[in-house]
Amino acid sequence: MCTYLHGPRQGGMYYFRMGIPPRLRPIIGQREWFFSLGTKDRAEAKRRVLQVEAPHYTALLEKAEAELAGPQGRPHSGTHAGITLEQFEAEQEYRRAQAFSDAAEDERMEEAEAWAAELPNDHPAKRLIKHDRETIDRYREGARRRRRLDDQNEAERRPTTIPDLVPALVATPAIAVMLDTTVVDRWAAERGVKPKGIDTHRAVARWFYSRVGEIPVADITRAHVIGFKDKLSEEGQSVPNINMKLSRLRTLLQWAADNDLATSNAGQGISIKGAAAAGNKRLPFDQTDLQAIFSSPIFSEGMRPKSGKGEAGYWLPLLALFTGARMEELGQLRPSDIQQLTYPDPDGVERSAWFINITTLADERGNKNQLKNQESERLVPIHPEIERLGFIEYVDAMREAKHARIFPLLRPGAYDRLTSKWGEWFSPYLRTVCGITDKRKVFHSFRHTFKHFAGHVGMLEGVQRGIMGHSPGDVADEYRGGYSKHQLVEGMKVFRIAGLVLPKPTNLS
Repeated sequence: MCTYLHGPRQGGMYYFRMGIPPRLRPIIGQREWFFSLGTKDRAEAKRRVLQVEAPHYTALLEKAEAELAGPQGRPHSGTHAGITLEQFEAEQEYRRAQAFSDAAEDERMEEAEAWAAELPNDHPAKRLIKHDRETIDRYREGARRRRRLDDQNEAERRPTTIPDLVPALVATPAIAVMLDTTVVDRWAAERGVKPKGIDTHRAVARWFYSRVGEIPVADITRAHVIGFKDKLSEEGQSVPNINMKLSRLRTLLQWAADNDLATSNAGQGISIKGAAAAGNKRLPFDQTDLQAIFSSPIFSEGMRPKSGKGEAGYWLPLLALFTGARMEELGQLRPSDIQQLTYPDPDGVERSAWFINITTLADERGNKNQLKNQESERLVPIHPEIERLGFIEYVDAMREAKHARIFPLLRPGAYDRLTSKWGEWFSPYLRTVCGITDKRKVFHSFRHTFKHFAGHVGMLEGVQRGIMGHSPGDVADEYRGGYSKHQLVEGMKVFRIAGLVLPKPTNLS
């Protein structure tokens, strides 16, 4: 095994990477050696590592070791229980740094899995990527066990005598606040960010550092952020990917500025613009697309493929079209979230209608939902067409069967998302069965479709925002305190897509 060989990475190049032990970093002046080998050929890259780079940098490590030992071959003074405070702090920093490779692997796997989602279920690439993910998970579990053992050993070595530590603490300068550790950790804790959000933002911070250098957040300038943008562009990354990374970076920099860890947000206003940006945006489905989806075998023949998770394959697209709700908001619905509520109309007459209560509140069995943000909590009127198709009867059947959720075959996947695996099935179904090959059209396009057609039929903008869970559009919306149930119901009634024919469901069980 060629330990120091990494890749291929951007551009298909192989890389050399050798970590520097914490005790040697003050001498060498950096944490690792990491650079391109300038070749896409694995055999040539391996030859360069074994015959040129590894011997050279190993010799540098040996020279630094000799310098550290001093003229008498003994460690420098100032040790306590076999380790100095400076070395202990450096080892802690080194452990945090190990997450860099994990973040890079996560990003690589996320891109590979998104690509594989477009392939047929029997495509061999799917099996290879699944095996890759399982291998990474096993490796990380082993690494976690090793870290636990290291922590136990470290507890015995850590300097604890207060008099010995005081001079070291006084002489040690303030620890620089870094974007990928302190800022991400504190931002996530304050905002209650979910694990996926933490991982993606930490990955971006480390992408930034790997391209512009490890700079304390207080010293990051606009030039650094622009340099990061330019590097990503040179590597051939797509416009949407670059802007996504810049957006996440700006979020962290803004939090740092808001909490006096930086004087300003150095990334403010920096993005990449051009025709490609507009060309990669998600698109709504048009009437032809929708007819192709809702005349496909699931809707016309009652087909229920295993990966479609039973009735989830039928109802999730319909609910998304007639509510504009997000996939996970719909996938995690419980029977108790489908409610018939009464309300007065403008003349004071008592009315009633069915609503979907999209909320994080736990039900009577303690089941709790996860939502994107505070505005996502809302009441969504159930469209008359959804009622006609038998949705209320279906929910009643799930309630009588005492299922915790109305789509009981959905199981938690990545980041505990119930719809993660279902989404991997839906994309190939959309491409191969429904014939919609434009990659800008995905499940989330139903949300854009609702917005598009709601505007066409004259639904009030504020009612649209209330139904879709968007923030209030203006001060008037906030003073109004939201729209009444009556206004939401009447607004939903006008929603329609001319010419779209929806078949009667063939299976409600």
